[in-house]
Amino acid sequence: MKIKGWEKISGFTYKGYCIVNPIHDANEEGYFATVLNLNQVYRPKWDITLSAYAVKGVVTFSILDNVTQHLLAKSHLTKTNIDTLQKFREQYEMLVDDILEEAQSYVKKATTNINGGTTGIINQVQSSGSNVLYGSGSSNPFTQAHIIQTLQTLQQQIDDYNKKL
Repeated sequence: MKIKGWEKISGFTYKGYCIVNPIHDANEEGYFATVLNLNQVYRPKWDITLSAYAVKGVVTFSILDNVTQHLLAKSHLTKTNIDTLQKFREQYEMLVDDILEEAQSYVKKATTNINGGTTGIINQVQSSGSNVLYGSGSSNPFTQAHIIQTLQTLQQQIDDYNKKL
Protein backbone atom coordinates (compact mmCIF):
# COMPACT_ATOMS: atom_id res chain seq x y z
CA MET A 1 0.00 0.00 0.00
CA LYS A 2 1.50 3.31 -1.01
CA ILE A 3 -0.17 6.62 -0.26
CA LYS A 4 1.20 9.22 -2.62
CA GLY A 5 1.77 12.63 -1.02
CA TRP A 6 1.36 11.41 2.59
CA GLU A 7 3.84 14.01 3.83
CA LYS A 8 1.56 16.77 2.47
CA ILE A 9 -1.20 16.06 5.02
CA SER A 10 0.71 18.00 7.67
CA GLY A 11 -1.40 20.99 8.58
CA PHE A 12 -4.79 19.48 7.67
CA THR A 13 -7.08 20.98 10.31
CA TYR A 14 -10.71 20.13 10.95
CA LYS A 15 -12.71 21.54 13.86
CA GLY A 16 -9.47 22.48 15.62
CA TYR A 17 -7.80 19.06 15.20
CA CYS A 18 -4.58 19.51 13.23
CA ILE A 19 -2.50 16.72 11.68
CA VAL A 20 1.26 17.03 12.18
CA ASN A 21 4.38 14.86 11.72
CA PRO A 22 3.18 12.43 9.02
CA ILE A 23 5.62 9.53 8.57
CA HIS A 24 5.58 6.00 7.16
CA ASP A 25 7.58 2.86 7.68
CA ALA A 26 10.30 1.73 5.25
CA ASN A 27 7.99 -0.70 3.43
CA GLU A 28 5.28 1.97 3.09
CA GLU A 29 2.76 -0.40 4.68
CA GLY A 30 2.21 1.60 7.86
CA TYR A 31 1.45 5.32 7.88
CA PHE A 32 1.44 7.42 11.03
CA ALA A 33 0.71 10.97 12.12
CA THR A 34 -0.12 12.97 15.24
CA VAL A 35 -3.23 15.07 15.70
CA LEU A 36 -3.05 18.12 17.97
CA ASN A 37 -6.22 19.44 19.59
CA LEU A 38 -5.83 23.19 19.06
CA ASN A 39 -9.02 23.80 21.07
CA GLN A 40 -7.26 22.99 24.36
CA VAL A 41 -4.51 24.96 26.05
CA TYR A 42 -2.32 21.94 26.79
CA ARG A 43 -2.73 20.53 23.22
CA PRO A 44 -3.66 16.90 23.86
CA LYS A 45 -2.60 14.50 21.12
CA TRP A 46 -4.15 11.68 19.16
CA ASP A 47 -2.26 9.13 17.06
CA ILE A 48 -3.36 8.27 13.51
CA THR A 49 -2.43 4.90 12.08
CA LEU A 50 -3.14 3.55 8.61
CA SER A 51 -2.00 0.00 8.00
CA ALA A 52 -2.59 -2.76 5.51
CA TYR A 53 -5.04 -5.30 6.86
CA ALA A 54 -4.63 -9.07 6.62
CA VAL A 55 -7.19 -9.09 3.80
CA LYS A 56 -5.50 -7.74 0.68
CA GLY A 57 -6.69 -4.31 -0.34
CA VAL A 58 -8.17 -3.37 3.06
CA VAL A 59 -6.66 -0.51 5.03
CA THR A 60 -7.32 0.02 8.73
CA PHE A 61 -7.57 3.71 9.65
CA SER A 62 -7.56 4.27 13.41
CA ILE A 63 -7.23 7.18 15.82
CA LEU A 64 -6.01 6.54 19.37
CA ASP A 65 -5.59 8.77 22.40
CA ASN A 66 -1.85 9.44 22.70
CA VAL A 67 -1.71 9.08 26.50
CA THR A 68 -4.06 6.17 27.23
CA GLN A 69 -3.79 4.47 23.82
CA HIS A 70 -7.59 4.14 24.00
CA LEU A 71 -9.11 3.55 20.54
CA LEU A 72 -11.20 6.62 19.70
CA ALA A 73 -12.29 5.70 16.17
CA LYS A 74 -11.61 3.03 13.58
CA SER A 75 -12.56 2.48 9.97
CA HIS A 76 -11.82 -0.24 7.42
CA LEU A 77 -11.25 1.27 3.99
CA THR A 78 -10.08 0.26 0.57
CA LYS A 79 -7.11 1.88 -1.09
CA THR A 80 -9.48 3.82 -3.37
CA ASN A 81 -11.03 5.49 -0.29
CA ILE A 82 -7.71 7.23 0.40
CA ASP A 83 -5.87 7.27 -2.94
CA THR A 84 -5.98 11.08 -3.11
CA LEU A 85 -5.33 13.59 -0.35
CA GLN A 86 -8.87 14.94 -0.72
CA LYS A 87 -10.36 11.48 -0.16
CA PHE A 88 -8.08 10.93 2.83
CA ARG A 89 -9.17 14.27 4.25
CA GLU A 90 -12.84 13.27 3.91
CA GLN A 91 -12.19 10.03 5.80
CA TYR A 92 -10.24 11.93 8.48
CA GLU A 93 -13.09 14.42 8.92
CA MET A 94 -15.65 11.61 9.25
CA LEU A 95 -13.60 9.95 12.00
CA VAL A 96 -13.18 13.26 13.87
CA ASP A 97 -16.94 13.80 13.62
CA ASP A 98 -17.51 10.29 15.02
CA ILE A 99 -15.19 11.00 17.96
CA LEU A 100 -16.83 14.35 18.74
CA GLU A 101 -20.33 12.86 18.45
CA GLU A 102 -19.40 10.08 20.88
CA ALA A 103 -17.89 12.62 23.31
CA GLN A 104 -21.01 14.78 23.10
CA SER A 105 -23.17 11.74 23.81
CA TYR A 106 -21.04 10.88 26.85
CA VAL A 107 -21.21 14.43 28.23
CA LYS A 108 -24.98 14.50 27.70
CA LYS A 109 -25.34 11.25 29.61
CA ALA A 110 -23.18 12.57 32.47
CA THR A 111 -25.18 15.81 32.58
CA THR A 112 -28.42 13.84 32.76
CA ASN A 113 -27.06 11.80 35.65
CA ILE A 114 -26.16 14.96 37.56
CA ASN A 115 -29.20 17.10 36.85
CA GLY A 116 -31.70 14.69 35.30
CA GLY A 117 -35.13 15.66 36.56
CA THR A 118 -36.33 13.46 39.41
CA THR A 119 -33.47 10.98 39.02
CA GLY A 120 -30.59 13.48 38.89
CA ILE A 121 -28.12 13.80 41.76
CA ILE A 122 -28.98 17.45 42.43
CA ASN A 123 -32.71 16.73 42.68
CA GLN A 124 -32.12 13.72 44.92
CA VAL A 125 -30.05 15.84 47.34
CA GLN A 126 -32.61 18.66 47.27
CA SER A 127 -35.52 16.32 47.96
CA SER A 128 -33.69 14.47 50.71
CA GLY A 129 -34.94 15.43 54.17
CA SER A 130 -31.55 14.90 55.77
CA ASN A 131 -27.99 14.94 54.63
CA VAL A 132 -27.59 11.26 53.78
CA LEU A 133 -24.00 11.61 52.59
CA TYR A 134 -22.57 13.20 55.73
CA GLY A 135 -25.15 12.57 58.44
CA SER A 136 -27.38 15.16 60.02
CA GLY A 137 -25.17 16.36 62.88
CA SER A 138 -25.22 20.11 63.43
CA SER A 139 -21.41 20.30 63.74
CA ASN A 140 -20.89 18.96 60.22
CA PRO A 141 -19.77 21.73 57.80
CA PHE A 142 -21.11 19.80 54.76
CA THR A 143 -24.71 20.88 54.69
CA GLN A 144 -27.31 19.98 52.12
CA ALA A 145 -27.04 23.51 50.69
CA HIS A 146 -23.25 23.13 50.36
CA ILE A 147 -23.62 19.87 48.41
CA ILE A 148 -26.28 21.38 46.15
CA GLN A 149 -24.06 24.40 45.44
CA THR A 150 -21.09 22.15 44.66
CA LEU A 151 -23.15 20.05 42.25
CA GLN A 152 -24.57 23.15 40.55
CA THR A 153 -21.04 24.50 40.11
CA LEU A 154 -20.02 21.19 38.57
CA GLN A 155 -23.02 21.34 36.24
CA GLN A 156 -22.01 24.86 35.15
CA GLN A 157 -18.48 23.66 34.40
CA ILE A 158 -19.87 20.83 32.26
CA ASP A 159 -22.12 23.26 30.39
CA ASP A 160 -19.17 25.63 29.78
CA TYR A 161 -17.08 22.72 28.50
CA ASN A 162 -19.88 21.67 26.13
CA LYS A 163 -20.00 25.16 24.64
CA LYS A 164 -16.32 24.88 23.73
CA LEU A 165 -16.93 21.66 21.76
